[in-house]
Amino acid sequence: MGRNKQTYVQQAFDEGWICVFPTEVASRSHLLDYALQSEQGAILSSRAISFDTFRSFFLVHHASLQPANTLIRQLFIQQILDQNVPLQYFLRDDYPESRTRLAGSLPGMLPALKDAIQAPVLSVLPPDLQRDVLVLYQLYTQFLEEHQLFEPRFEQIREPDDWDATKRYCILFSDTIAEARTLYDQLGKPSYLELRPTPSVQRIPDMEVFSNHIQEIRTCLRRVRSLLMHRVPAHSIIIGCAAPDQLLPVLEEEARLYDVPLVVREGKSALAYSSGRFLSLLQEVYVQQFSLESLKSLLLDPSIPYLDRDFHLRFIRKAVDRSILQGSLQQADQFTDRLADPALVDWYRRFKLSILDIIASTQVDELRRKLNHFQDTYFISTQWVGVQGEDVYAFCLDSLDQIEKALQQVDRRSYPQLYSFWLSYLKTRSYVPQQKVEGISVYGWPQASVLKTEHLFVLGLDQESSSCVSKPLSFLPSYLQGEVRKEIDTTNAQFCAVFLQSDDLHLSCHLGRYEAELLPPAFFLEQEALIEQSESPNLHEDPYLAELSLYRGNPIGSVRRTECQKQWFEQARSTSLSMRNDDYARYPMACSPKERLQHAHGQAMLIDLSATGLDWFSRCPYAYLCRYVLGVSRQDYDVQLVDHRQIGTLLHRVYQRFFSSLDAFDPMQLQAYRKQLHQIFTETLEELYGKQGPRHSIHIWIVSEFSELITRILEEESRLFPFARSIGFEKQLEMEFGPLFLQGRIDRIIALEGSQQALYAIIDYKKSEVPFKKVKTGIKSYQLPLYRLLVDSVLQKRVANGSYYSIKDARYYSLWDGDASEEALVCDQALEEQLSRFIEAVETGSLMATPSKEHCAGCEYRSLCRRRYATL
Repeated sequence: MGRNKQTYVQQAFDEGWICVFPTEVASRSHLLDYALQSEQGAILSSRAISFDTFRSFFLVHHASLQPANTLIRQLFIQQILDQNVPLQYFLRDDYPESRTRLAGSLPGMLPALKDAIQAPVLSVLPPDLQRDVLVLYQLYTQFLEEHQLFEPRFEQIREPDDWDATKRYCILFSDTIAEARTLYDQLGKPSYLELRPTPSVQRIPDMEVFSNHIQEIRTCLRRVRSLLMHRVPAHSIIIGCAAPDQLLPVLEEEARLYDVPLVVREGKSALAYSSGRFLSLLQEVYVQQFSLESLKSLLLDPSIPYLDRDFHLRFIRKAVDRSILQGSLQQADQFTDRLADPALVDWYRRFKLSILDIIASTQVDELRRKLNHFQDTYFISTQWVGVQGEDVYAFCLDSLDQIEKALQQVDRRSYPQLYSFWLSYLKTRSYVPQQKVEGISVYGWPQASVLKTEHLFVLGLDQESSSCVSKPLSFLPSYLQGEVRKEIDTTNAQFCAVFLQSDDLHLSCHLGRYEAELLPPAFFLEQEALIEQSESPNLHEDPYLAELSLYRGNPIGSVRRTECQKQWFEQARSTSLSMRNDDYARYPMACSPKERLQHAHGQAMLIDLSATGLDWFSRCPYAYLCRYVLGVSRQDYDVQLVDHRQIGTLLHRVYQRFFSSLDAFDPMQLQAYRKQLHQIFTETLEELYGKQGPRHSIHIWIVSEFSELITRILEEESRLFPFARSIGFEKQLEMEFGPLFLQGRIDRIIALEGSQQALYAIIDYKKSEVPFKKVKTGIKSYQLPLYRLLVDSVLQKRVANGSYYSIKDARYYSLWDGDASEEALVCDQALEEQLSRFIEAVETGSLMATPSKEHCAGCEYRSLCRRRYATL
C-alpha cells in the first residue's frame, strides 16, 4: 500500500488547500505528520480544521436569539408530556409506560422535524405519524419563538456576508463524512471548495476472524506488547475499537494484565467513574425502595470516601442477620422494625431522609444544598480530593449550572424530577480526563479509520459494529426506503480510509461474546479476505502461558514476565509460598491456646466444648483453631430468599409442640395425629412469618414442601418408639470432664416403653442430610455420642438408642439400638479417644491442618490454610 494515506494528504497541503478532515483528532494527526515528514518541515496550524468547525462557518447566528441544545429539547418534550398533548403515533393510552421511554428518545428527533415535513417525506408517512410530526413541529417552533431560541438545524446553510472567497478548502476523506455532499450542494458547489473522496487501493488487507472477543483482544495486546518491547514508541500505536461499550471494559482490564498502557481518548460517561457512579447508586437506592442489595452497592463501594465504613459494615451485617431484604419509601419499613438496634435504626432513618430529600429536589440550588449536606455528614473531610473522581465530580456539578441556565432560558425555576433529569443528562455527557497520560491511544470506530499512525489495530469489526450509517430521520418506520429516510452509508468509505494505512495494519472481528452471536462484515466476505483463526497466532508470546509452561518444567524462550506477574510472585513469595514458623496449619503453636479457650465455671477455669466444636476439631484441627481460638468467622452479606435456618427452626418447633402434647405415642392414633400435626404446622408457620410471610411465593412453597412431609415421622415413630413418652425438648446439659466443660442441647429425649430399667433414646432432627448413617462406615460426627455421655453423667440414665431423623428422607437413622450394643460401645470408645486427642492437642498447641479431599471440600478457611490449592 506504500505511503498512500500520507501522499493523499500531503498532496492537498502542497497544493495550498486548507484541508478539512472528518474530526479534530484527524486534522491534528495529519498536520503533525506533515510538519515532521514533509520537505517543508513546517505548516500553519490554520491549514487543517475539522468538518464540524468548517460547517459552523455557514450556520446562521442570531444576535438576539440563543441556540437550542440537548437540555432545551428535553425540557420541551417534558413540557408536552406534562400538558398531555395528544400524540396518536408516539403516545398510546394502552401503553402508559412509553411516556418515560419517549422522554429520552423524542428530544433527539426534534432537529430533524423540518426535514420530516418536507416533500416527499411527509407524503409517505402513515396518517398518525404525519399528524404527530406536524403537531410537534408547530409546538416546537412556537416554543422556540416564545423563549427567544432557535434550532440550528432548522436554519438554512449560507455563506456569511464577509466570506473570504480567496481561501480554498478541500474536504479530505469526503465520502466518510455523511453531510459533506449535502453541505457542498447547499452552498451551490462553490469554486473555493472541493470534495476529495478516499482513494481506492489495489489490495484489500485480510481481516482476522476469532472465535470470541477475549481471544481477539489478547492477540492484539500480545502484538502491542511485542512492539513496546522492541522500543516502538507508544504514540506511534493506535487501537481502534468498534462496539466500545462492550469491548472497552474488557480491553482495559486485559491491558493492565499485559502491561500495555492505554489512554481512551474519547472518554467515558461521567457516570462510569467512581464519583459519577455514586450519583447513580443514590438513585438506584430510591428506585429499588431501599432494598438491601441497593444499599450494599451504595454503602460498600470502596471508591466512595465514606467517613465510617465500619458502621456501614455493622449495618449490613445486622440486616443480613435479621433477614431484611427490603425497605420502603415510607417512614417505617423492615429496617426500622426489625434491626433491633436503636443506634442503627436512628442512623438509617437520617440516612434515608437525606436520600429522599435529594431525590425530591425540584430546584438546582436546593439539590446542591442537599448534596453538600449529604457529603458533609457521611464523607471524610477531604471527600473526592486527590483522586480522579474529584475532577469528575466537579464536572457533574458543573452540568447542574447548565441545567439551571436551560431552565432560566425557558422561564422555569423548578423541575419535578430534577435529580433523574440530571442523571439522564449526565449519561449523554462524556468526561475526557484532562491529565496528560502517556500510552497507547484508543479511539472508537470509525474515528480511527482516517488517523495517521505507524501501527494501527482495529478490533470488533463485525457486520453490525462496523456499520456506519447516518440516520437523521431514524424515527421513521423501518419499512420506508433509505432514500426517504435520507440515510447515508459510509461503511465502505471508512474501510477504504483504513486500508490507506501505510505501515502495520491489523483488522479483526470475533463471532461471539457474552451477549451476542456475530457475523463477519459482508465487505470482506465478498472480497474473500477473511482469515479464520482457530487459535491466537501468537500464543508463544503470551507471558501467562509461558508461566504455565515454566511451571511444567518446559522451556519458555525469550518471553518476558509482566509487572503484574512480578508483583503477584513477590506477594506469593512473602505469603503463600513462604515457609513460616508461625504457620499453625503446618507447625504447633508457640504457646498453648488453652488460656484463650478457658472460661470460669464456678471456681474452675475450664475449656468450653460443644458437639459442634468437637466435630470441627475432628474434621480439621486447624479449622477449629481458626473458628474458636482466632475467632475467624465468615461474613455473609447475602440474604437468601429461602432462609433454611429459619425453616429448620419452624420444623423443630412443630415437632416439639406436637410431641410435648402427647402423653405416650399411640400407633393406633395416626390419623388423629396427622390432623393435629397439620394444625400445629399452620399455627407455627403463621406465628413465625405471618399469614403471607416471608413472601407469598415462599410461603406457598413452604406449605407445599413440608405440610405433608412432616407427618411422615408418624410411621417411623410407630416403627421405632411405640408407646414411648417424650420427656425432654431442646434439653441443655453440661458437665465437667477433666479440663473440659462439655455442653450439648438435645432436640428430644424419649423414655422407652417396656424396658426393665429406665432407658432413654436421644433424637436429633436434620432438615436434609444426616452426618452419617451407620457406625460401621466410620464416625463422622460426635454429636450423638457426646449427648449419650451427657445423659448418662448428668441425668444418670442409660441411652439405648441414638438416632438422627432426616425430614427430607422421612426416616430415622439409628447409630445404635441397645444400651450395650456393639455400635454403642464403639461410639463410647471413639468419643473417649477423641476427647483425649482434643485435650492433648490444646495442651501442646498441635492444631495443624489435616488436608484431604474430604476435609478441605467446602472449607471456609482454605485461604488461611493454603494447603490444597494451586498458587501458580
